This record gives sequence, structure tokens and C-alpha cells, in this order.
Amino acid sequence: MEKTKGLHRAWLVMLGCGMLIAGSVTFYTVVIGNFFVPAAADLEVDYSSISLYTTVVYLGIACGLPFVGNLLHKIPPAGIAGFAALQSAIVALLAFSDGIVFWWIGGFFIGVGMSFTSIVFISTVLTNWFTKKTGFAIGAAWGLASIVSAIMSPLSVTLMDAIGWRSAMIVFAAIGAALAIPAALFMVSYSPDRKGMKSYGYEQVAGAEGETEPLVGVPAKHALKSMSFVLVALALALTQIVSVINAYFPVYAESVGFAPTVGALMISVALIFDIVLNATVGATIDKVGAIRGFVSWMAVSVVAMVILMFSAGQPLLAYLGAGLGDALYVLLGVGIASVVSHVFGTKDYGKIFAYISMIGFAAGSVGGFVITRLYEVTGSFQMVFVFCIVVCVAICGCVLLANALGKKLPRVSDDGAIPDE
Repeated sequence: MEKTKGLHRAWLVMLGCGMLIAGSVTFYTVVIGNFFVPAAADLEVDYSSISLYTTVVYLGIACGLPFVGNLLHKIPPAGIAGFAALQSAIVALLAFSDGIVFWWIGGFFIGVGMSFTSIVFISTVLTNWFTKKTGFAIGAAWGLASIVSAIMSPLSVTLMDAIGWRSAMIVFAAIGAALAIPAALFMVSYSPDRKGMKSYGYEQVAGAEGETEPLVGVPAKHALKSMSFVLVALALALTQIVSVINAYFPVYAESVGFAPTVGALMISVALIFDIVLNATVGATIDKVGAIRGFVSWMAVSVVAMVILMFSAGQPLLAYLGAGLGDALYVLLGVGIASVVSHVFGTKDYGKIFAYISMIGFAAGSVGGFVITRLYEVTGSFQMVFVFCIVVCVAICGCVLLANALGKKLPRVSDDGAIPDE
């Protein structure tokens, strides 16, 4: 088989996916948190009201996900670029809002657009393009997005100080569009077949004819009715709830008297840690297994919350807690995905994971509201961190029980055979 000379196009696709993630997902769910404090003050609303933006974004994602699987292979690059443009256009329009309702309506449609540019799309595209090193490619794409967002977070605060939050939001949206739209149009392609190419690593796999093992796992019809399915979906929902705390670091920083730049830098530190943690968490799971790896890193998240509880007046501790706490965000992706694969196998993995994601995003959409409401009721982020610790322990319980019950579920291979126990 003829080998492609030079760098395989798959790496350009991976780069484009990273730009697309940055210009949509991380910009408009994490970095946008820097705008919450000044926007809430200007609109004369409380934090819980503006935090509903995050809630409705995730509701929008949940509503869009059922259509993604069926439509994704039919949508041309211009369509994906259109969904990216929709998100940036709505964010720019938020700069002209004079009430909180537009944030909620806009957030929902941002979420719908984001369902076509986030985890399902990125995972599918990179799985199509990478026969080998698929996990590395997915992690690298998210890592690239984290690098860009880590730069954008303090820059957004600097812009707000210089030109006000409304003008800064327009610039912010323009940068997001400049990253995502060209990436969708010219760099990201659904599959190598459309370019008349083979995926990266195809030669190594195809060269060993007959050695491809059948996919083995729990049939979807059994998995979707099982308690393990309910528990993993609950684990995803709870992880979703506590992982959004990254977006509220600016609110925490203000509440304990830090300068606004500290909150922005906490987000940047979390994003920088995200670059390393994506690979590290994945390597841990590869080494010790999905369940033990997941629980171990959830324990690190508990430690991070404890550190944040004692970080008032100590910016270095705040940065450390923010960085380690990003393990929650990483577990939301590679962690839950690995747990689903371990508990249910690979036979109907895509279908099972899609339903778990839909339920998880819908239920977890209340995360922003819960966190800010806890803060407003108690007047302190201490109870927020305690809440996160309790939820992290509950997540571990869900995953461990799901794994134990999952061992009793029937497994078959995609060739119809029943594998040996």
C-alpha cells in the first residue's frame, strides 16, 4: 500500500478540531465566566440569575444531541461553520442586552449549536481520521483548546478593564469566530474517505489481515434498561454539576477580596492543568483500569476542594486548588467515556454513550444554578466546596456500584458470538 508522504492530513484535522473546540466550547462555557461579575452588576441581577446561562447552554446541548448522531455525517463543513457562527453571533449580541432573559434565550441556542461542535462531533471525526493514536489525538485537540483559552481568559479581563465588558464581549465573540469558522471550513473534515484518503495508522492495522478482534459488550437493549446505565448517567450528571465550578472562579475571587485578575488567572491555571491532566488521567486509566483510575482522580478533586476552602487571602493556594480541581473537567470527558467502555464494552458503545450524554447534560444543566444559589444563601463559597466534596464521594459510589452490577449483564460480540467469561 502506498504511504502518504509528509505529514498526514489527520494532524491538520486534529489541529482544526482544537481550534473549533476553543472557539466554541471552552470560550462559551468556561472563559465566558469572566464576564459574569460585571454583567450581573450592570444588569442589576444576582449571580444565580446570570448563572442560569450555563444551565440553559447545557440544556441546549442536551436537546441538540439526539439529532447529532443522525445528521452529523450529512452536514457539510459549511454547516458546521454555520453552527460555530451561530454561537459567536449570539455571544456578540449579549453585549447589547439590557436584561437577563436574553442571556437565557441566547444560552439555549448557543447550546444547540454547541451540540454539533463539541464532544460527539470531535470524538467521531477524530475516530474516523485516526485508526492509531485516537486517544492521543482527542486529548491533544482538547489540550490545544485549553492553551488558547488559557491565553484568552486573562486577555478578556484586560479588555474589560480597558473598554468595558460589553465591547470586550464583542471582541471575545469575534476571536471565537476567527478560530472556529475557518477551522470548520478548511481544516476539519468528517472522514478521510471524503478526501480520498485513508486514516492515520490504517496501514499498520490493515496490514495484519484477520487479526481485528470483534467488538464485545452489552447489547444496547439490555444496557439501557439496566441499573448500571442509570448509575453511570447519574455519575455523569453529578460530575457535570460540580465541574462547572471552573466558570465561577471569578465570583469566588471577588467574594474573598481578591483582585479580578486572580479569578481570571484561576481559570487560566485550570486550563493549563487541563493540558497536562488530559494525558495524565488517560495514562492512569490505561495503567490501572477505568474504575480505579476514575476513582483515584476523583479523590484528587476532593483534595482540590479542600485546598480551595483554605485559599482565602492566599492566591497561590487558590491557583493550586483551581489547577488540581480541573481533574473534574477532565473526568467529565475521558473519565466517563472510559467508564462507559469498561462497564458496557465496545459493541454498542456509541449508542449507549450518546444516551448517557443526553441524560447527563440535561440533568447536569442545573450545576451553575446550584453552585451560585448555595453561595447566595450561605454568603460564602465554603459550603459550595463542601457540597462539591460530598458530590465527588457520591460519584465514586455510583461508578463503583455500576461496575459491580455491570459484571452481571449479558455480553455478546458483534459477530453474534457469546464471549467466554
